[in-house]
Amino acid sequence: MIGLMDCNNFFVSCERLFRPDLVGKPVVVLSSNDGCIVARSQEVKDMGVPMGLPLFQAKQLVDMSQVTLFSSNFRLYCDISSRVMATLAAEVGACEVYSIDEAFFILPATVTNADLLQIRARVMQDTGIPVSIGCAATKTLAKVGSKLAKKADGVMVLSDETWRAVAQTYPVEGVWNLGRATARKLSGAGITTAAAFMIQDPAWVDRQYGIMGRRLQDELKGICVYDVGNDDHKLHQSLASTRSFAKSTNDRSALWSAISYHLTHVAEKLRQKKLAASWLTIELRASRHSDFAYRSGSVVVELASPTNSTATLLARALEGASSLYEVGVPYKKAGVVAGGLVPESFIQPNLFGEMPQSTAQ
Repeated sequence: MIGLMDCNNFFVSCERLFRPDLVGKPVVVLSSNDGCIVARSQEVKDMGVPMGLPLFQAKQLVDMSQVTLFSSNFRLYCDISSRVMATLAAEVGACEVYSIDEAFFILPATVTNADLLQIRARVMQDTGIPVSIGCAATKTLAKVGSKLAKKADGVMVLSDETWRAVAQTYPVEGVWNLGRATARKLSGAGITTAAAFMIQDPAWVDRQYGIMGRRLQDELKGICVYDVGNDDHKLHQSLASTRSFAKSTNDRSALWSAISYHLTHVAEKLRQKKLAASWLTIELRASRHSDFAYRSGSVVVELASPTNSTATLLARALEGASSLYEVGVPYKKAGVVAGGLVPESFIQPNLFGEMPQSTAQ
């Protein structure tokens, strides 16, 4: 059986750790420049406030409902996420960290809701973060289980019998890993529920939606396609690109060229893995054999909000390099490390609700 742990309203839960008086009250977390809503408590969700809404559009509701606002703190969220994942691993063994607030893991076929409740209680006890846990035969069904768990007592072992009943009304657009365009195409063909998709001829699904559609259908049928630990999309803690020079140099243009090269490489990897960085570490290190070896060789550059835009990241990287550079210092190594990685979905849309074009570079 495959389990999925999902932290409930994770960013909000992190903030409530330091403000327990806000438990049960409406809370919103904003993008780093306080422009858009990136996380909502259940109370705010129940008000109908959508994710990504510009704050000015919700200001009247926020004021009337006495919603507490927080600026996002991705360093804090990543730190708490690490603690949550470590606690989970101590309970279940190796797990696959899928995102900042989700992880898959293996459980015995005899697992019960009581077993999941014990895991949930331990995570809450050790970290203070409430989680939902779903368990089923496949990753896709475990995701369904975790969603259903949020409406129950926080856990759900999704049996074949229960899934067959739920699938009759489970909306196809709610299926994990099913893109919006595919969901619209299915709906246009009259396939609006998971059950309706599951009974389609596999050959037809293959022709219409390719291998990914066929795999998704198998997963919904309880046929495990995606093993835990073998997912190329699992979350990385950081991505780096560094290199030493053949000879030490103080040539500013050569150093800036190296930083630009490393940054471009890191940005490409971020987009390939559908991730965004919350901060950068820029490295310009002097030769260990020079009189400048004691110089600080790195600087952390905070980003206004998570991004994987080459242009945005490069501008901040060169600012960081400028703060490190000193005339006369023989630099031997340059590099860029992207940290505080979060899923690409956390990139802040512009005021028109559109993603920046640069994220698709």
